[in-house]
Amino acid sequence: MRNPFLRKPIGSLSCTSSSSDAGGEEGIARHMTLRDLVFLGLGGTIGSGIFVLSGQIARNQAGAATPICFLISGVCAVLSGCCYAELSANIPASGSAYTFVYASCGEYFAVLAAACLTLEYLVSGAAVARNWGDKVLDWLTVEMEAGDWAEALLAPFGRNGFNPLAGILSAATLWLLYSGVKESKKTTNIVTVAKVGVVCFMIVGGFALFDGQNLSPYVGPKGFSGVLQGATTSFFGYLGYDEVCCVAGEAIDPTKNVPKAVMMTIMGAAVLYFFASTALTGMQPFDQIDENSGFPGAFHYNGATVSAQIAAIGELSTLPLVVLVSLLAQPRVFYMMALDGLLPPVFKEVEGRTEDEPEGNLRKGIMICGVAMTVIATFVPFTILGDMISAGVLVSFSLTDSSLLFFRRRSSENGLGWLWSLKHLVTAINILSFVCGLSVTHFGSSWFGVIMSLGCFGGVCKMTHMIDVQCPEVESHDSSGSELFRTPYLPYLPCTAIFVNWYLVAQLEMGVLVLLLVYFGIVTIFYFTYSIKHSVGNNIGWRGESGEGEGRGGEMEMSDKRGLLNSSGGSDMSDDFGVGFDDDEIEGLSGVSVGGGEDKGVAVIKGGGKF
Repeated sequence: MRNPFLRKPIGSLSCTSSSSDAGGEEGIARHMTLRDLVFLGLGGTIGSGIFVLSGQIARNQAGAATPICFLISGVCAVLSGCCYAELSANIPASGSAYTFVYASCGEYFAVLAAACLTLEYLVSGAAVARNWGDKVLDWLTVEMEAGDWAEALLAPFGRNGFNPLAGILSAATLWLLYSGVKESKKTTNIVTVAKVGVVCFMIVGGFALFDGQNLSPYVGPKGFSGVLQGATTSFFGYLGYDEVCCVAGEAIDPTKNVPKAVMMTIMGAAVLYFFASTALTGMQPFDQIDENSGFPGAFHYNGATVSAQIAAIGELSTLPLVVLVSLLAQPRVFYMMALDGLLPPVFKEVEGRTEDEPEGNLRKGIMICGVAMTVIATFVPFTILGDMISAGVLVSFSLTDSSLLFFRRRSSENGLGWLWSLKHLVTAINILSFVCGLSVTHFGSSWFGVIMSLGCFGGVCKMTHMIDVQCPEVESHDSSGSELFRTPYLPYLPCTAIFVNWYLVAQLEMGVLVLLLVYFGIVTIFYFTYSIKHSVGNNIGWRGESGEGEGRGGEMEMSDKRGLLNSSGGSDMSDDFGVGFDDDEIEGLSGVSVGGGEDKGVAVIKGGGKF
């Protein structure tokens, strides 16, 4: 029986050992410095939050309280960012949440995490391209006073129909990435500097035109619930910092530089978002803010025509970088999945390695992802994609936060029984957090909702405390003796992050949640019909080669079906993460026999090893 909850051992990850500048993953060399990682993170993060979402949230949800929305989502990003930073320091491999979840929660959950990352990278890149096309049309019709020909040519079926400009931008991004890594990296660094400069100009200009009367009333048309909804929507603006983890396999000194780049990206984005949204809501009454062109419209409202032109041109020239970074990250996720056998082999082919460009390029993966992004951007409106993307990414963050708990804690031998093992406590925290959010959102005004939400919240607090008391912390996984980033206040910080993530997901419309469940259902069908049948871990094991045995039934020397060869020993049968193995998880391990007599209960691996 193949195991959908099979965990991948740390030792099988190809770039966990050191901070070497060479010897990254198969065919891809380490070439990204700390500066490159920070520019990649900021370039992929800053953009839609300021240029798009700030105006939409202020007009439709939170009003002048929009900066509070960005603060709430920023805190959520920091909480999960700490978990990403520690995991990326200890597992500096490409794949971001996919890699972390595979090593701690299991193969099926890793595929779900990869599906969420696809929403974050490929689909969100298409959504930003779509919005860029709308902004170009607004610029032509408003700023340049173009006639009806612009609407007829660039939006022949209306704003929610065919958008050729979005398709052109996606195709241009595909061409740039296909041409090579060096060109795309230089472009990312240059445009990121220009983008931050444009944002700083808009902030300074906004505060110069600031009018305190525009902040009254402070809360928007939906009250406090609108602030929470705005916080969920604004989380879309923080998408991108985990793209740093996605290219960790190409980073120089990844155990130090990747965590630093993650935290610097989040902090930089949070500061810029807060001040930019404050400046916008201070320039113009929130009910008059343009949803699509917030800052240019606000400058026009105050008679600053030149500033409006600069802001509009700045948005149009720098927003495409978000599309570029999104498409840069997506093939890396598929590359890791293909190496594990969960996607077709075409996604792991590296091409274009030369003396001038030893990094190589995932050209076939880029082509497939780029074509898919172009089609989505051309035909699917931004409004349909935004909230679903935010929900999917929040789910992936929760999976990553859960992974850190498995990474740092293990089930106690003297705990309260099988039901209260670490994996069941963490699962219950995720479920109760979501139910609590749904109860507050949809039944908060009834006694049933109050009782349900308080009960779920109390359950989350209780189980978090049980993890702290009943599940001891494992020893450090770092054998180099260097100081790696460690998340403080464990398990309370990651459990808080899980609760906040699911609470924000529950704020979304029920239709979005249903659409997300349908998406996960499709991914599940693909996993059980293709991925699990071709999985490396579920068929030949990560320590064995295909020529050494006959799949799962062969007596393959040093075959590793469940990650047990990474065990350091001990009666608790813990793997590198300290996750305890149940008896049923050990059954079916090929190449393992159980000895009798003095060795009774000791599994002996053919080839001389034991645990």
